[in-house]
Amino acid sequence: MTIVRYISCLVFCAVSISPTVAVSGIWNLETTVLPPAEDYPKGVVAEDFQQVLTAYNTYMNAFSAEDYLTLADQLELSSKWIKWKTKLDVVDNFSFIRSHILANYSHSEVKDVSFIAPQVGGYSLFVTRKDKTADGTTLWEGIVIYGFRRVQDKWKISSILNLPSLKSPF
Repeated sequence: MTIVRYISCLVFCAVSISPTVAVSGIWNLETTVLPPAEDYPKGVVAEDFQQVLTAYNTYMNAFSAEDYLTLADQLELSSKWIKWKTKLDVVDNFSFIRSHILANYSHSEVKDVSFIAPQVGGYSLFVTRKDKTADGTTLWEGIVIYGFRRVQDKWKISSILNLPSLKSPF
């Protein structure tokens, strides 16, 4: 799985960050919960690391709570890699996902997280997770790659790639 993650990282970096692929660090995390400051990855700006994980956790908590406006606030809607251009687009899309694609969604179980710091630009999170119902049924399982960019002194999600992609039931 590590080689798949590394190859995916290189492809993702090439597409979303820079025409020059260069990765300065890939750190494996057990969870997206902020670790104690002394356990932060070496070589990354602590404030950036905190903001990236906070943006991701806020995004996921907002999805769980069906708070799509808070979820939209975590996205860089001007990014060419985000297909939603307005908050209304985000609300419509994620409410559809919750109602139809991940019907009866309760929570996500994170199995593996990689925090990636390219030499140029933003950061990325590779998250291996299972989206589940309250009774433990798996609705979707895979890797989600999130790209982050600084927007007005705040880190926001600038790209999302689900592997495999979510499939509409229609």
